[in-house]
Amino acid sequence: MKRKIVILVIMAAVLISTQCYGAAAGSSAGRQLAFEKIESEAAVVKVNALNLREGPSTDHPSICKLAKGQTLTVMGRIGDWYAVYNPDTGIVGAVHGEYISIGDGDSITVSSNNAASTSGENAASNAKVVLSEDEQKLLELVNKAREEKGLEPLAVDENLMKVARIKAKDMIDNNYFSHQSPTYGSPFDMMRQYENTFKSAGENIAGNKTVEGAFKAWMSSDTHKKNILNSGFKVTGIGIVSSPTYGKILVQQFIGR
Repeated sequence: MKRKIVILVIMAAVLISTQCYGAAAGSSAGRQLAFEKIESEAAVVKVNALNLREGPSTDHPSICKLAKGQTLTVMGRIGDWYAVYNPDTGIVGAVHGEYISIGDGDSITVSSNNAASTSGENAASNAKVVLSEDEQKLLELVNKAREEKGLEPLAVDENLMKVARIKAKDMIDNNYFSHQSPTYGSPFDMMRQYENTFKSAGENIAGNKTVEGAFKAWMSSDTHKKNILNSGFKVTGIGIVSSPTYGKILVQQFIGR
């Protein structure tokens, strides 16, 4: 609850800052800017290091650095700047539009999650989610391995992506490496907490410097390989975050419905 309040306070500060900047810019002819609200558009960082700033100009101090391939949620725009939310850290700030890719160009179609089917509020069939460069790489490696065995490729599930990303970050935040989370319990408990329905499910986790290294280790392990090549699994969610200990923490979750 406290974290949600902090996020909302920071978000409000960024939006107020952008609105004030627009008013000041309006005092010069031809520079009048207005804040435009955007309904949770996805974006990906295009450059190796991008400053996330407190407000929409280079005059504002940097909050932190964003890495290439990081996924952001765009909340609004003023001129060439965007107010964005980083779902991995919960930080809100502003970035210049030149350095992010927004919209369908970097997104892939994902499967609809049927968790809400009993209420009649099914997810849209054309739902989309943006994968980071590492997440996309792992998906391609896994589906190539499945294709070589004559199996259908795994579809990316929007809701399961959320769970895998949260699990990966939870391992970093709470300094553990285990399928059993001190925060959420087992992978299956966690999936259910986030309203995923399934007949069968599995989870692979890894700590490795590279995606390729983690995938190779999984394929050398009978239990991990079985998850990757399980014909009953139809959809997947992937979460990959930077780790000071391993280089990267990787979580891939699988569901069969």
